[in-house]
Amino acid sequence: MGRTYRVIAIIAAVTVVVTAATLVDWRFWYRWHTLPQDAGEWPDSFYQPAITIPGDAKPFFPSADPDQLTIASTALEAAADWAEEHNAAALLILHKGVVQLERYWQDIGPDTPFTGRAMTRSLIPVVIAMAIEDGHIASVDDPVGRYIPEWSDDPRGGITIRQLMHNVSGLENPALEGDADPGNKNNRLSLGSNMRRAALRFELEHEPGEFFQLSNANAQLLGVLLESATGENYQDYLNRRLWAPLGAGPAIFYMDRPNGMPATYCCFRATPRDWLRVGAALSRDGMTASGQRLWAAGWVAEMTTPSAVNPNYGYQIWTGNPPGTLRPYVQGGSFGVRHGPPIDADAVYFLEGGGHRMLYVLPEQELVILRLGYFHPDWQTSTLPNLVLAGIEADGV
Repeated sequence: MGRTYRVIAIIAAVTVVVTAATLVDWRFWYRWHTLPQDAGEWPDSFYQPAITIPGDAKPFFPSADPDQLTIASTALEAAADWAEEHNAAALLILHKGVVQLERYWQDIGPDTPFTGRAMTRSLIPVVIAMAIEDGHIASVDDPVGRYIPEWSDDPRGGITIRQLMHNVSGLENPALEGDADPGNKNNRLSLGSNMRRAALRFELEHEPGEFFQLSNANAQLLGVLLESATGENYQDYLNRRLWAPLGAGPAIFYMDRPNGMPATYCCFRATPRDWLRVGAALSRDGMTASGQRLWAAGWVAEMTTPSAVNPNYGYQIWTGNPPGTLRPYVQGGSFGVRHGPPIDADAVYFLEGGGHRMLYVLPEQELVILRLGYFHPDWQTSTLPNLVLAGIEADGV
């Protein structure tokens, strides 16, 4: 009888430990207590666990000889000087399919994986287009409850895919600025061990479609939706449908846990050259340099069409020039990024990540500009593209 009691006691103890570990979420607390002082610039060692997608690396774009530049060398050097002075790690400029400038600083090289931070979420609408083409999603105006089973009978299930992409879902967005609360839902999303469960905890705060706020939860919920709709892990579907056909090489997702879900709102690490491939494909409405179509024609025009609520934000991507010199992250708020004087182009859209990571696309000029790097207090979004545009003449250089 004594042995039986001991076995029962051991089983009970193990059950308590396992249950406690599940409830406590030890992975969140480990990340919380080891969070770097500058939480905006986590080192690669913090993005763990991670998973690498293989891609299918193809040759990079050709580089222009000095005497064959289509952008004045003085403008290119002015852009490079400004980038270096403003804490850049990489600056790549592509014009008409030819690299005009490729410059690196701070121990970064062409094959160094570099986190795009919030640039990551701008990959989502392209994957949505592919899921529509594959028949997994019927329309961007579908309610998300059609694809997310946890919300099939929930009022939040009435939010549309379009509203999630436009960041007008109406879901709450607890402030992160100066917030040291481990119970903050955004903290739980970014540091916890179950990103799906964390994203589904966000509650409605506004009527869907009526209030803009840049939200990590909206982007992560789109990843949740895609996994449910396609029946594949997000990273596998993205690799098969976008990354490998793009000709990009290995890239890295930050995972909530081993065999779990990747962060779809942030922190995708790819080489500078492969980030540039993304911009080039967007500039050509989904065509690669070799002529392969990646997604349906016309999607970029739809993707970059803003909502009625925010004239400068499309489907998880910034577009155009704001009416003032600030692009606010929350409707009516003062927190955002200094834009500066208008970008001197009729059409411009850009992926933006924290620390002023920028991938600009100016389709009419067949121009793509990538700036990777870190925060600088004197940053202005419009400066780099305007410096480069000054070197483009109607009849060439």
